[in-house]
Amino acid sequence: MTHAPTGGTAPPHRRLPSTHVVVVGAGPGGTATALLLARAGAHVTLLERAEASRPVGAGILLQPNGLAVLDGLGLADDLHAVGHAEHTIRLHDARGRQLTGATVPDFGEGLDHMLAVRRSDLASTIDAAVESEPGIDRIWGAVVLSASADGTVTFRRDGRGETLAADLVIGADGIKSAVRDRGDGGPSRFGVRIGKERHTYLRGTVVTDRVVDMAEYWTPLGLFGCTPLDRGRVYFYGDAGTPAIAAALAAGDTAEVAAVWGAALPLAGELLGAAADDALLVNGARTLTCKRWVDGRVALLGDAAHAMEPTLGQGANSAFVDAAVLLEELLAGTDPAMALRRYESRRKPAVWTVQRTAAGLAFLASRRGRVLPVLRNGILRVTDRPAATERRARTVQQERPAALRQSVRRSTAGQPGR
Repeated sequence: MTHAPTGGTAPPHRRLPSTHVVVVGAGPGGTATALLLARAGAHVTLLERAEASRPVGAGILLQPNGLAVLDGLGLADDLHAVGHAEHTIRLHDARGRQLTGATVPDFGEGLDHMLAVRRSDLASTIDAAVESEPGIDRIWGAVVLSASADGTVTFRRDGRGETLAADLVIGADGIKSAVRDRGDGGPSRFGVRIGKERHTYLRGTVVTDRVVDMAEYWTPLGLFGCTPLDRGRVYFYGDAGTPAIAAALAAGDTAEVAAVWGAALPLAGELLGAAADDALLVNGARTLTCKRWVDGRVALLGDAAHAMEPTLGQGANSAFVDAAVLLEELLAGTDPAMALRRYESRRKPAVWTVQRTAAGLAFLASRRGRVLPVLRNGILRVTDRPAATERRARTVQQERPAALRQSVRRSTAGQPGR
């Protein structure tokens, strides 16, 4: 179900003055959260365990919900300048025959497309905004030791322990979240459940003269997808779970990875063959759920609360939506505890739906061998219906993108950096 924002009646003058927020994690979700809260008047301390900005990943697909939040922050134009906009995505079998196709629904106000960008470009764009925001103090090399329900955060930097007292603590520090797991009661206070690592994926970018469309292929080896980026660069991703590919990756033999994939899908072999030996990133995927996202003054966001399979491309986008909804609820009332509960109740059902759908797609895409993929592909062709596809696409957005953008603009209007 797509939820319309519920906090849109907040008076435009209501801000977050004298509010100290500690945000842990300087990935896309954490930096966007810090930026949103600071522009709404809060003083934000952004803690990151790395010593400097190090974007993880090769490429990312920004969908209308994530683009809406970034556009509300005034960052979308810079991202469009270095990315590739696409209105459709198609799913093919290993022979290139189309199984399904989907056009991005028009959510209004130009939110009718996806945008593929390099993660480094996304990070540098948000980082530049964070650096120019006077309401944010960023501390690098900060290893969080604990985050208590009363808003106390302890961390280690340069071998010394330090403590911060905050009105609100946001754990945006990923699937291995220290905020979630190292507070009073450990992970049990949030009711954490982490699924098995059932799928492994490889990712990379390559500069090539080959013209490619944004497309995904479901093959006997699993899924393989690609999309143009900018200046002849292509982002690709693929299943890395078969024994032959796993062995080649363990040996650092990129040529063998390309050969194995090329036998199943020539395009995959071509792109992998053009990649540098050290250009491939390999990551396992797990689904993480939390029964509770809030404990006192501590709230979870992004993968710390809801890591998911990457098959819907909603990981970072969902974190951006988390951030926008969190701010909207904080501005909608005077009781922060109630605001955090509204944030949790509003976000959790929508995200769980996306997690389940992504896990189902990962299961289907990973069917291997000669028989199961043929049966699966036949079912996909028969069940491909435009109306059902559009309903799923709207549900995946979780909130109405145009309303998200309006909410962000309203919540941050007149603040420094705008």
